[in-house]
Amino acid sequence: MIAKQIYAPAKGRVDIRELEIRAPEAGEVQVRAEASLISPGTERAFILGMENTSGAFPLNLGYSFAGTVLCAGEGVTEFKAGDRVAGIMHHQSAGNCAAEKLVHVPEKLTAEQAAFVRIGVIAMQGVRKARIELGESCAVFGMGLIGQTAMQLAKQNGAYPVIAIDRVPSKLKLARVCGADAAIDAGAPDSIRKVIQATGGQGARIVIESTGLPNPINDALTAAEPFGRVIILGSTRGDTEVNFYRDVHKKALTIIGAHITSNPLSESYPGYWTFQDNANAFLALLAAGKIDVLPLISRKESFHKAQDIYKQVLAGDPDYVTTLIQWKEA
Repeated sequence: MIAKQIYAPAKGRVDIRELEIRAPEAGEVQVRAEASLISPGTERAFILGMENTSGAFPLNLGYSFAGTVLCAGEGVTEFKAGDRVAGIMHHQSAGNCAAEKLVHVPEKLTAEQAAFVRIGVIAMQGVRKARIELGESCAVFGMGLIGQTAMQLAKQNGAYPVIAIDRVPSKLKLARVCGADAAIDAGAPDSIRKVIQATGGQGARIVIESTGLPNPINDALTAAEPFGRVIILGSTRGDTEVNFYRDVHKKALTIIGAHITSNPLSESYPGYWTFQDNANAFLALLAAGKIDVLPLISRKESFHKAQDIYKQVLAGDPDYVTTLIQWKEA
């Protein structure tokens, strides 16, 4: 079978190529994609060869999709042809996935919603590591795709108030639509004071940093209340200079790294769940209407328009959140 794939052949370039898809091996599932979702911060960084990326090309892009099972390899019993699934695969019309990187899609959900699955898992594992208790205040820096999702999950986990912080007015407006209790302009000179005011003068008990930029980490540390927890969810591209005595040691802060690779492969335990357990939980919350991802879609486009789509991604359009890539024509 021949599949279409969006990839980066060289630094700063995006194109479409054809791939021959072999039969699935033991433990694999062959799937046909219906929709995949761009993770703009990560994909832009890798295409441009930014810090903390591989710098290797050609480069496969994407990691979150929804589609249908075509067939299953030897030993796979939980998936069969015709099942609706979501999980981890590059931006391509068909391919083979490890069975443990797939989950079933609830009946109520569309492929558009289910395509957010790995974005949801990335955000959810960061929120889990925060160990939020009912009524704890939570400030989320960066209202891009991951930050908007983490903000909704923190609220569902009992955080109050949940405060959205960003420099872009459209993203703060979107955060309000998605349930933020307060929205603060990060570019204002008194932004940290406003965070502290919104938390009763204490600072946020939990701060989730999801901008992927080095400088806001200092703002996150300043916005946290003494004995608070700061979750580094965004993958920073560059170095951050921190006064650890003043901003961490003296405040007795706990800083928690929350990269997706820090999660277990086969068995969940408190605060650290497997991909499948987190993915099933995320899709269940979506199906129940507890969180809403559809407002986060900036564009819906056929894979044929890949070069046009990625022009916007690479330009760093501040109002852009994500694009849903449609694969039906493939």
